[in-house]
Amino acid sequence: MRRFLSTLGPGLVTGASDDDPSGIGTYAQAGAALGLASLWTTLVTFPMMWTIQFVCAKIGMVTGGGLARVLRKHYSPFVLYPVVAGLAVANTINAGVDIGAIAAAINLIVPVSAAVLIVPIVLVILSIQIFGSYRLLSRIFKWLTLALFAYIVSAFFAKPDWRAVAAATFLPTIRFDREYLLILVAILGTTITPYLFFWQADQEVEEEISMGRRMLRQRTGATQAELRQMDWDVAVGMLFSNAVMFFIMLATASTLHTSGKTTIQSATDAAEARREHRHHARGIRRLLRRRPRRFRLRTRGRGPADSAVAAAAPGRDPRPRHARRGRAPRRRDGGAPARSPCVP
Repeated sequence: MRRFLSTLGPGLVTGASDDDPSGIGTYAQAGAALGLASLWTTLVTFPMMWTIQFVCAKIGMVTGGGLARVLRKHYSPFVLYPVVAGLAVANTINAGVDIGAIAAAINLIVPVSAAVLIVPIVLVILSIQIFGSYRLLSRIFKWLTLALFAYIVSAFFAKPDWRAVAAATFLPTIRFDREYLLILVAILGTTITPYLFFWQADQEVEEEISMGRRMLRQRTGATQAELRQMDWDVAVGMLFSNAVMFFIMLATASTLHTSGKTTIQSATDAAEARREHRHHARGIRRLLRRRPRRFRLRTRGRGPADSAVAAAAPGRDPRPRHARRGRAPRRRDGGAPARSPCVP
């Protein structure tokens, strides 16, 4: 298992990056608006994502360059420049939305205005990208993928009807009303997004550069073993991305949709709305507060009946703790220790 996890890299990080704040907001909105009727889309998007990301990763590994380099080599500038310009505009808008969502999420915890947090967040991200190495960024991104498991856990604590979940997943509900079609297009557009194509190919190139293959001729070509490993990496990453997407929609469908709140605009709105459903998190708190069995029988602070039961327990010494240790309890007023009849 450890060896398998060590082989995961660009594919896992790319899959996790697909569940960015804007994507989380879209999935939360789909679950709140459509309920369980949106779950079947994960079965459709997974093979589509796997296929297109595998092609992009293979281009990066075999050619030794990113998609922009391949476009420049094989297509005219009339194709290259509009594509790159459109990508730059889309990435700028997407980055702005993500930074705003990060600031809004921090604002839920820290009482600081989201507008004030935007500049520090940008400076931190730019500092890591400029002064940090690729290996540092790769490790940070891999560890950050663990945060997405919170959405999976929250769906289980929502206690959905699993029979209805299975039926909605494998028996699609197709409608042609305006709301359904808009959300369906939003899901497909958020899941299969162009910046992931360039991300996947470029990260494969960065992975080879970190191995010491700095010249293009050193990176050109790939063995069958490397392609198989890359295929597994991409498959696991896209499966993880779609699983997180599935459980985000399931969590909001089981909480917000069932309570009648079907209109949210972002992931922050979903978090704010779920504050009204804190009883789903009480199970975690009860689990953390649960004490081992050996500490449950105590005579101090209980009623007479409980004390009698504790005293009658097999092998239980009914005397107070200080008496069992052979010491007298100290007085609260700082005087000499009071003599206890239980002290021998």
